[in-house]
Amino acid sequence: MNWDKVEFTNHEAYLEIALEKPIFSQKTDADLNTQIGVTSLNYQGVSLSPENASCLIHKLQLINKSNMISVVFSALAAESFINYYALSKGKDEAYLRRFKGSKSKRLSESVFKWIDIPNEITGRFALNEGSAEFSGLQKPFTDRNTLAHYKASLQDLQSVDFSNIQDPNAITIQDVQSNYCATVNAIRSIQNVDPDIDISWMHIGECIA
Repeated sequence: MNWDKVEFTNHEAYLEIALEKPIFSQKTDADLNTQIGVTSLNYQGVSLSPENASCLIHKLQLINKSNMISVVFSALAAESFINYYALSKGKDEAYLRRFKGSKSKRLSESVFKWIDIPNEITGRFALNEGSAEFSGLQKPFTDRNTLAHYKASLQDLQSVDFSNIQDPNAITIQDVQSNYCATVNAIRSIQNVDPDIDISWMHIGECIA
């Protein structure tokens, strides 16, 4: 914290939203199980009455909407925090613009920042290619981009297996929990190389690096 400056940041709010949404999804999934005896993971192939089928569809839509929001905000939190970290260490907007177009075939621009910025500031890599934290951090951005570039699809009615029908673009509760923890663990990795960084605002929960 720079006490001679006013900070305008969003990473804390973004990460809080990313956490709130899977909690809502879990509650909705539990309600679904209580009401009709299935969850978002095991409803395929189960014979349901029209009333219960309608309830299932409604609950699945709520869960998927909540999961989509969490995915987006996990990625936003990761992007926002690494930019904040650079600025808090004296870097400027021109420095951050340097990363525009710097992505390689292997790394997105956002993940590249997480590799390069902590190393330039501390002389140490917070994330190492091949580490669990590194692999995990790529997924929130991949899932976010999948949503951003979503394309509707049509399937031949005769080829649809109605006992196992599901949206191929649906995001599971496990996906959003994994993405949230990937962002948390990436932020924790920066504190490992820069202990001055305050992460007391984060809810680590069950996230284990």
